[in-house]
Amino acid sequence: MTGLNLSTVGVYRGLQVITLENALLRVQILPQAGAKIWQITYLPLDTKLLWNNPHIPPRQHAIHAPYDDVWSGGWDELFPNDEEAVIGGERYPDHGELWSAAWDAESFTGADMVGVTLRLQTPLSSVMVEKTIELRHGSAQLHFSHRFTNHGAVAFPFMWKLHPALRVTPQHRIDMPPMRVVREPDFPGTLAAAPLEFTWPYAFLPGRSVDLRNVPDPQERELYFFYGTELESGWCALTDRAKRLACGLRFHPAIFPSCWLFASYGGWRDYNVAVLEPCTGYPLRFAAMQAAGRARELQPGEMLATDVLFTVQEGLDGVGGIDEAGWMMSAAPDRE
Repeated sequence: MTGLNLSTVGVYRGLQVITLENALLRVQILPQAGAKIWQITYLPLDTKLLWNNPHIPPRQHAIHAPYDDVWSGGWDELFPNDEEAVIGGERYPDHGELWSAAWDAESFTGADMVGVTLRLQTPLSSVMVEKTIELRHGSAQLHFSHRFTNHGAVAFPFMWKLHPALRVTPQHRIDMPPMRVVREPDFPGTLAAAPLEFTWPYAFLPGRSVDLRNVPDPQERELYFFYGTELESGWCALTDRAKRLACGLRFHPAIFPSCWLFASYGGWRDYNVAVLEPCTGYPLRFAAMQAAGRARELQPGEMLATDVLFTVQEGLDGVGGIDEAGWMMSAAPDRE
């Protein structure tokens, strides 16, 4: 247990805080606020990796609260929908059932790790959601194990998406594997003049190209929203080039075949945030996702289980890949 700490007695804004900590990472989780990961801090450089809304603190919300108007940041998960949707005749709330619910939490310790298992019987669908987060001794990695079990009597179609909101500056760079970018035509942002589909990372606009890996200055008021599809492999990453500090997600592309990006670089409500969103399907509207055959489905009694790895690493100016062990490889030199 040397160098490991588990605390379940912290309180922030009236909410219980569960803290997992080793010599490299501090992870703060809010079970009563959707099992949100409120912050991940890389301790050697005293760097907070997640974006927290400076105007909206976390708190418990009614199930049909409008997500954008109460979004406090941190790392949420979305299930079984993003935009408000009707599924099986039931109206599901904006950004789904998980983020506004109070989850049960069971913490645990081992010889070389600390962790917590969070559980929620969803309030509308008949699905049991379980998420275990584990932090190991001497490791700058978070290990996630996820399970979704349909306890209902009929098949249940759904979307599931990770939603970590990341702090960004003009010194940051976003990396993803080779993929096809598909813009959402109903939310063009500042890429409206780009083709609806193109190859990552360059968006070609009249008279210029935009390297989407580079985070612009918030004074430029850029706003991007698109789906990364046809991923060559399952990862995404963000690098602070000033600190040479990268963080990234490694996931199974068979479970998450797309990775969305919502990024407001001063372009929406003055927020400066990038949300890297591995997702089970696209587009945004669930009915359209179903019509395209990209919604997943759980049969009665069926369970979906998968692991996700979040990793942090020093000494990088950009990320060219993340292997199964969570090691981030340096990006190749830029060339257009």
